[in-house]
Amino acid sequence: MNQVNTAIQKTSYTRRIVMPAAVVLVVMALSFIVYGSAWRIDSYALHRFVSHLSAVVLFISIGFGPLLVYPVAYFRGAGVGERIYASLIPPIIWLVKELIRVSEFFTFGETMYFIFNPLNIMIFIGAFGLMALSELFCRRSMKKRTGKPEKVITVLPVFAICTAIAGLYIFMIWGGGVHMFYIYMKVYKALFI
Repeated sequence: MNQVNTAIQKTSYTRRIVMPAAVVLVVMALSFIVYGSAWRIDSYALHRFVSHLSAVVLFISIGFGPLLVYPVAYFRGAGVGERIYASLIPPIIWLVKELIRVSEFFTFGETMYFIFNPLNIMIFIGAFGLMALSELFCRRSMKKRTGKPEKVITVLPVFAICTAIAGLYIFMIWGGGVHMFYIYMKVYKALFI
């Protein structure tokens, strides 16, 4: 256990926080660039393959990035707050990019309202659920490494996972997700039209 703690304490902020998030950000950026440039491929079949593959990689990096970032930060000695922060860096950067994009044709108020788009909310709800799942996995793995009798399953991660499942159900599955979109659009019309 002392060897694990000593190794964890010597890990720099860059290795704990920046590097795990940077890996996901690089994958996000590259897949976004490839997706946006795929139209230049002359072969229609190859164009479709490259655009679909890059879209899937982009989706996975945005939606499932915490499954990589959180455990890496955990095993590099990041505290709970640091792990959450590191895991949220990629979706926050994606959201900022989207806000910049929509600000080209939306007013400032509409751009800020775009934050509450059901897709954006789903990304963050999912991120917290994946972080909680990663926490349980990391605790179990650390318990096996050290042999120390620590609790693996506790109330907060289980609550976060259950809340994420319920939230994703409401925003994605309930009525095909259209109910939340309709609510989002009704509020938009009430505020801006």
